[in-house]
Amino acid sequence: MSSPRDTYEYSTLEVDTEAHTRNQYAETTHAAQLPEVNQNATEHLSYPEVVGATGGDAIKRDVDPTLPEPVYVPETGTEKALPVPERRICGMKRKIFWAVVIGAIVVIAAIIAGVVAGVTTRRDISESDSDSSSDQDAASQIDETALFANTNIATNNFTDEFGNENYLVVYQLNNKAIYLSAWNSSHKNWVVSPIVDGKTNNLGLDSVKKGTSLALDVFAYDNKRRDIHVYWQLPDSGGLSTIKALTYTNDKGISTQSSIPTANWVDSKAGNSYISTAGSALVSYGKQCELCNQYTYLYWQTADGIREASYQNDSSGWYSNPNVIQVDIAAPAENASLVQAHVAAATVYGHRSMNLFYRSITSALSQIVNGDGRYVGHYLGRDIGPSTTIAAFSTGFNETIKNWPQPLGFQVLTMDPTADDGVQLTYYKGDKWTKVDQEVNDLSDCRDRRTMVANHARRIYCLVGKKDDEVKIVEYEWRGDPSDTSTYSNYHKIGNVDVKAK
Repeated sequence: MSSPRDTYEYSTLEVDTEAHTRNQYAETTHAAQLPEVNQNATEHLSYPEVVGATGGDAIKRDVDPTLPEPVYVPETGTEKALPVPERRICGMKRKIFWAVVIGAIVVIAAIIAGVVAGVTTRRDISESDSDSSSDQDAASQIDETALFANTNIATNNFTDEFGNENYLVVYQLNNKAIYLSAWNSSHKNWVVSPIVDGKTNNLGLDSVKKGTSLALDVFAYDNKRRDIHVYWQLPDSGGLSTIKALTYTNDKGISTQSSIPTANWVDSKAGNSYISTAGSALVSYGKQCELCNQYTYLYWQTADGIREASYQNDSSGWYSNPNVIQVDIAAPAENASLVQAHVAAATVYGHRSMNLFYRSITSALSQIVNGDGRYVGHYLGRDIGPSTTIAAFSTGFNETIKNWPQPLGFQVLTMDPTADDGVQLTYYKGDKWTKVDQEVNDLSDCRDRRTMVANHARRIYCLVGKKDDEVKIVEYEWRGDPSDTSTYSNYHKIGNVDVKAK
């Protein structure tokens, strides 16, 4: 904290050095009118006599007991009494004495105030230094390579050519580094790999925003070849953030059974091409199957709404319409949670789509369907408060054939800090949306940090832990039956995601 400067006040009393010249003081003004001393006085006549103004009187033998008479001034002819000397204090005129006393009091008060201020300042500085030292000690105790307690999470999944399920989770560490944890159902262990470590690919940790939004997708060329894309934000600049992106290409040999080299991540042309609001969520999608949407997509929020960019192939590259997505429902609220759940078709007669879920400016939990070359908006029948977390996944297929055995369904989970009612479920079944009023108790631990994501494999990942140094990413699996709504809130806790590199 800044220290106030010591301020000393001085008396403004001035001394007139020309006073005697102007004869303004009583001691000198009437000096010529005072009695003179008789220089001829003897030891018998030791008292000075009064000599008249005109002089010449003989010496008197007896002392005249009378007081001196008034002296006549010849020049004016007026009679003036001899002045009575002014009373003094300590040899000084009263006015001067009290002026000196008051001045001294002011100076002493200023000195006391300065001393008090100095002592207070030194105490404040000492306390500030102590607080600063405590903060530095606390900061020095933070494990920079530990999970950032308020990290955002991104997740995705794929099934490999051997039929093994692979789950991917991306998160941030305390030092702002971005890491990937991967699980292979045959290996049955989490494998941790750095994506941005601050030392590789000319990417320092200053190229990552602390608390950045994260997005992750897997683009499948076929059952054997895949690209992985990850997106994050640069530090804020004027309320905006540039989006960064890296790609791990299939020719580098993607593995979920061993750590993948950081140097194998390469720049994506989506990086440095788009700018989001600083608090925007990031959402991405990569082709998942032959009857899924065929391109790579990236969504983010601007001040005007949601924008989309897509990548078809190397020749066409990335393309983005400069306009926001237009639908017939309210636009998203500022810095709203934004998630995506894709839907596949089972036959060529079905309809594939990407589905965005968000909170609108009217507080409505809303959906934008991107399918068949158009956008369609829907209201899900639930209102949610600001900062509500959303996670979603789909079930079944979007088919036009009647009585299809696996009809389309959605599970949309929300955590509203305003309502403080835990994880709530809104689901889609039988061509309508239904709001469930009871909390999803199996996910109650997710309330600790209100961070929750889902992937297409129906896995949920939450930050759990009340203390910053105890936060973990916990994995849950949905055990519901799409045909039985009474099971929709059934989740099973799998365990913690390993975030420590071996």
